[in-house]
Amino acid sequence: MNLEIALQPKQRKFLETVEKTPVTFYGGARGGGKSKGLQLIMLLRRLQYSNSTGAIFRRTYPELEGNHIRPLFQAFPELRKYWNEGKKLLSIPNGSTLQFCHCENEKDVALYQGREFHDLAIDEAGQWSEGMFRTLQGSNRSSKPEIRARSLLTGNPGGVGHGWLKRIFVERRFNERERAEDYAFIQALVDDNAALMENDPDYVHRLETEPNEALRRAFRFGDWDIFAGQYFQEISREKHLIKPFAIPPHWNRFGAYDFGFNHPAAFGWFANDEDGNTYLYRTLIKPRLRVDQFAAELNKFEDTAQLYPIVAGHDCWTVKGVLRDEAAPPTIAEEFARHGINLKKAVIDRVQGASQLRSYLAWKDRPNNKPRFYIFDNCMEAFECIARMIHDPDRPEDVLKVDATDGDSNSGDDAYDMIRYGLMSRPLITESIQPKIAKYSTEWYKKNGPDWESERERLMENTGNWPEMPQNMWGIE
Repeated sequence: MNLEIALQPKQRKFLETVEKTPVTFYGGARGGGKSKGLQLIMLLRRLQYSNSTGAIFRRTYPELEGNHIRPLFQAFPELRKYWNEGKKLLSIPNGSTLQFCHCENEKDVALYQGREFHDLAIDEAGQWSEGMFRTLQGSNRSSKPEIRARSLLTGNPGGVGHGWLKRIFVERRFNERERAEDYAFIQALVDDNAALMENDPDYVHRLETEPNEALRRAFRFGDWDIFAGQYFQEISREKHLIKPFAIPPHWNRFGAYDFGFNHPAAFGWFANDEDGNTYLYRTLIKPRLRVDQFAAELNKFEDTAQLYPIVAGHDCWTVKGVLRDEAAPPTIAEEFARHGINLKKAVIDRVQGASQLRSYLAWKDRPNNKPRFYIFDNCMEAFECIARMIHDPDRPEDVLKVDATDGDSNSGDDAYDMIRYGLMSRPLITESIQPKIAKYSTEWYKKNGPDWESERERLMENTGNWPEMPQNMWGIE
């Protein structure tokens, strides 16, 4: 079979990388020729390797038909005689097959378990959770010595898969089960697509007319720090990530905890300065630790005893599986108390929590363009977790709930839940009382020195619920 298949330079680099690397991601800006390149490379490899199998996946069939099946036959009408419409299968004379598959729901990936695809291609991988990809990858194998199994991914910033794609391919942060040499990333830009630039010279101008600067950077340059659908669009490495420093002894410290076992448990150490700004200065995010083991890890840090309050999700007070007249087992909160760590019920309303975090992150139109929430750069998992949160399509004012993948602390939303619990325990200090707070704190510290522990106890005894009484909490009349 003689087909004239022409690749553009960046698409050819994609092909060369696929030959050498088990998993290659060609991703970035819109209009970079990613889907077309994927389609042509899958066809080339079927022609190159006789009796090989390949599959191209999209989430829905209309996407599959519009982006791959119809364009393929428009470019190569002679392939139609090898097409099985019912199976969505192209069987070419050298014994190779190329199947077109879709998985609209997460459970659909189970339909492909047990299959052997020498090449597994996922177009728009940002629409796929890491769990879906890993399940499908179980079918990416080869029983033929002459054919090496390969996974090919394309995508743009954004979507439910943004976090794991960015972690693995852009930041190159790997867990203990991953090998760096198995993954390669090729940045796509619209400028790489010579055919598009020639046929539609106004395309770049249309991308640059996007009024939202963050989305414009994602669409035009494939910026992975900001993307369409991102919930907390103001989060910024430059504004919110800071170098660690010694927390002054008179600052109030508090903690927050999100319980987990199979998915990671997340704990954060926070501090407030005199202006009401909040700092996340340490995290512990680990799966598969019993409560006593997790508490032991927390107590390795002397300042854990200084945290007040330590707020936690309400599941820490839940009693499960107790029959009538049967003694109830200790709750998670009770188990922590045995280790000297006393938990307080957090405000768990998801929409309020998202709004509170967004208020703390906001820096535009603030004095000196500074936010009220900072994250030490030794807490990167927490920063990345906030950055990858997206809107819930069924409840746009909320953040989409995302479960961790196989206990991986680099996935899921556990750190985000912990942070929103922590910030909901704080008053959002208004501009009008900031000078009073600063004056009070400075004067008190000059007079009393570093004995902050006794002063904190006095304040807590006299004020009750801090979130409802921010001025009294700071001793302001």
